Amino acid sequence: MRIVMPARNAAVGCALAVAVLVAASSALAHSFLVDATPSSKDHVSPAPKSVKLRFGGGVEPAYSKLTIETPDGKVLAQGAVGKPETPRELSLDAPDLQAGRYVVRYRVLSTDGHIVEGNYDFTVDAK
Repeated sequence: MRIVMPARNAAVGCALAVAVLVAASSALAHSFLVDATPSSKDHVSPAPKSVKLRFGGGVEPAYSKLTIETPDGKVLAQGAVGKPETPRELSLDAPDLQAGRYVVRYRVLSTDGHIVEGNYDFTVDAK
C-alpha cells in the first residue's frame, strides 16, 4: 500500500517552478540592444556628435567595444564609454562624419557574463 504525501508533492512542485523561473529570468537577462541614437536606418542631419546604445541588461564598458565604420569596413572610431549611473548604456564620440552611410558595430560583455554582438547602419544626409 502506497501512502501519498500531498505536502511533500506540493513542495517539490514549488521547487521545480522556482527553478524554471530562475532559469528563464537568467536567459532573459542578456544585454540585447533595445535602443540606439542614431538608430537603425535613421537619416540624420547634421551628423551626430556621438553614438549611444542602450541595452536590456547591464554591460561592462571595460570589456565592450563600439565602432563606427564606413560600409567597406574602414574603422573611423572605436571604444566604449559607460557611466555608473546608467549601467545599461554605452556611448562613443563620433568623428566629423560627412554625408553617407555608416555602420555601428558592437560587441558587449553583459554583466551576466554573456557576449552580445551585432551591427546596424544609419545615414548622414547632406545639409
